[in-house]
Amino acid sequence: MGTIEIVAKYDLANQRWNFHPNAIDYGRSFAFANYEEIINNEIGKIDYIIINHGSRVEDHSKDFRNIKEKEVRMDHVIDHYRRNNGNYVIKLFLMDADAPIVEDAKLFAHYIDGLVLSPNTNSINLIGLSKCSAMNFYIPRFFQNPKSFKKTNIFNIAAPYTGTKLASPLIFYPEVKQWICSKIGDHLLSEKIYNQLIAYYEGISSNSHMDYDIAISNGIPPSKSDVYDAGFIQNIFCADNIEAMKRIQTFKNFITGIDNQTFRESLRTMNMVGMGLCILDDLFFNHQSDGMVYTDSQRMVDDVLDIKSQRLKSTHHDVNSNIRAFNEVLGEVDDTIEESWQFIKKM
Repeated sequence: MGTIEIVAKYDLANQRWNFHPNAIDYGRSFAFANYEEIINNEIGKIDYIIINHGSRVEDHSKDFRNIKEKEVRMDHVIDHYRRNNGNYVIKLFLMDADAPIVEDAKLFAHYIDGLVLSPNTNSINLIGLSKCSAMNFYIPRFFQNPKSFKKTNIFNIAAPYTGTKLASPLIFYPEVKQWICSKIGDHLLSEKIYNQLIAYYEGISSNSHMDYDIAISNGIPPSKSDVYDAGFIQNIFCADNIEAMKRIQTFKNFITGIDNQTFRESLRTMNMVGMGLCILDDLFFNHQSDGMVYTDSQRMVDDVLDIKSQRLKSTHHDVNSNIRAFNEVLGEVDDTIEESWQFIKKM
């Protein structure tokens, strides 16, 4: 069982963080889920493993205090590091629903600056999925402690560097309506079904910055402009972000994409979310995607940083639920941490 640490709640009206929020706001606050420390040796140095999944406290906890290890497959992460030789602190980051994502990035950078103050901190490893991968690309820019650059490793998965249509109502909603009409005709029944689907979709969305900030350009209606930062995606590859990203210890980018094996694997493992993403890919994406983000969008960072992204074969967007793909990412994290230990031994 994990314990939820509420850090702050963003006050959208006054555009500032409240570090003593009311309990009623905990479910949509900037928070971390903390799990037991894993101590496998007496060296004392700690490697932080922080999963940035892109979800909220209210998505995973009813009391906003405790969280089951099975959420976001943190149980698998914990078991993986129990089998390793190092000492680890494992955390799950939970986004503030209402803060502009760039504000999440600023507060996260401040949090890392605090972690590296401890002489026992060996490395901070951020494993970001989707919108949190986009957030990760902003974080180093806001470091104040030079040690944060030296100790931070970032692993981005399925990053919507150019946004995603699923966060873009002006683009996605008409496509949903067109699909419904193509199946049952353009009449009152199709309108009713469309309205019910959109109501369900918005019922699981934050309906705020957390989701809208990763929209494709011109994808958000004017009525939502107060909860949308158009500059977030437009400026993701700005010079300040690129310069800061080049200063961190390690950056690796992982690309996901559905192929003819993905649905079969999801069916074999009874991964319902994976099957749903395969259906979304088939219905609403006209070239390769992972069911939520186009593969080409995920690859945009290659030319920006002069790197080569790593492909997670036959993988849908919900990588945490695909143990095969998730293990591949964790293996890269382990190799990166091992390299940092070898560097220390040589000093």
